[in-house]
Amino acid sequence: MKPVIKSEYNKLKKVLIHTPGAEHRQLIPWEGDHPLMGQYPRSYQELQRNHGDLKKFLMQECGDGNVYELTDLLMDLFADADYRQRYIILKDILEDNADTYADHLQSRGIGLENHEASNIAKDLIHGYPRKLILNNGRLPNLIIPPKREIMWVRDSSAVTPAGVVINSMASKRRHDEPGILRAIFKYHPMFDSDSIFLDLVDFNRKLRDDNTLSGLHHNYLLEGGNILVLNENTLAVGVGKYDWLYANRTTRLGFYKLVEALFAADKEKKIQRIYMVNVPDLRGFIHLDTVFNMFAPQSGIAMPYIFGHPDPSLTISATEVLKGFVKWLRYNMGKLQTDLSLIPTEDHFDYAGRCEVYDRDYIKQKGKVVRLPEKARYFFTQLQKDGLLDMNKMAWLGGPPDDYVNAFDHLKSALFEQHNMAGNIFCTAPHRAVTYHRNPITITALRSKMKEQNPDSFLAEMSSNEIRTDNGGPHCLTLPLLREE
Repeated sequence: MKPVIKSEYNKLKKVLIHTPGAEHRQLIPWEGDHPLMGQYPRSYQELQRNHGDLKKFLMQECGDGNVYELTDLLMDLFADADYRQRYIILKDILEDNADTYADHLQSRGIGLENHEASNIAKDLIHGYPRKLILNNGRLPNLIIPPKREIMWVRDSSAVTPAGVVINSMASKRRHDEPGILRAIFKYHPMFDSDSIFLDLVDFNRKLRDDNTLSGLHHNYLLEGGNILVLNENTLAVGVGKYDWLYANRTTRLGFYKLVEALFAADKEKKIQRIYMVNVPDLRGFIHLDTVFNMFAPQSGIAMPYIFGHPDPSLTISATEVLKGFVKWLRYNMGKLQTDLSLIPTEDHFDYAGRCEVYDRDYIKQKGKVVRLPEKARYFFTQLQKDGLLDMNKMAWLGGPPDDYVNAFDHLKSALFEQHNMAGNIFCTAPHRAVTYHRNPITITALRSKMKEQNPDSFLAEMSSNEIRTDNGGPHCLTLPLLREE
């Protein structure tokens, strides 16, 4: 099987997930980018209950046998492998730490070839060693870091009309995640040998090891939540305004590499356009799929005012709503002598929602990855121009603008539910989706918009009291492997 999807909403056939587990016990609740540190200690039993709602819905939608667990596929890699095969796979994932891991097992009297496949999979996900036992008066070094964020399976890889891209993560804590997904797509017998068309793990390792290119591997960042397949001909990729901020976790160089690889891998030349969409460099807007998703052809759900729509009136534009709100907030906070460093500025929204178009024919003509020379439009304006979006079929976070006294009140409500990932829905078919339960205003608006277009539509709600605490939603928790044409 070669994973391929040609939209975010075609009927789902196969999907990959990861049910969170004991990796969440591996946490020191202090802020920092060390693998053992993090702000939010979570009960993984409660995480599993939340995630169980999603898994149950997916199994109902496409069948029990078509919902794959990442840990199960990882275990398959080692189940029938001898020492040499196991070592090759581990070396591909862990690099030099594979030797350290094998030596540490050996010191405990466990040969790598005799280690239970399930235990190797757990070591890779939960971390190794997991117990802080003194040895000659010293605590052990962390050989394999725990992968607490790997439940967001879409971040470290993505499926496109051309196959799988293995991504490159911005956070140091997450650098090893793509290697695990890469090993599954590369070595698991279920997947075709040509499944991966862009391997940024391998690309960045080569850059890192070339002394003449010191540090360049930090510049090629790409995460799956920024990659949306609008249809078989068109993709959209979210990119931050400033590469050095990394808040939105995808850089221009990462985007250019993806464009080049996509057009090269698409032998049938069906992919015609790729939009680069500016997403504000803010923690709450970490990926494009946190502010926009599609639930059917020409139909979407979005954070209002970010993409130049909706325009409240003839006297004020959508962008002016954003800037005016931020200006008012900073003025009020400043009067209270509050630290303003964590509050957005008007500059954050200078280029927000603008869209550059990268066209196959134009790139071929120029001989390099360059955008169309026309002035950058707002993303939604471009989608309307290209016939990919009907504004009458849009649902807005926080509900319809007409339900509010003014646009600023609407924005305040939308920001609240956007923080709870109200728009990060996952579709199993046109007008069939799952969302978090905790956003009642947006749920009502989305349900109404879906019913308006299709009386048989269905919007499932998954519990999210614990799983919501890390800026991700159902779209982030799922990696579709196949959808119907």
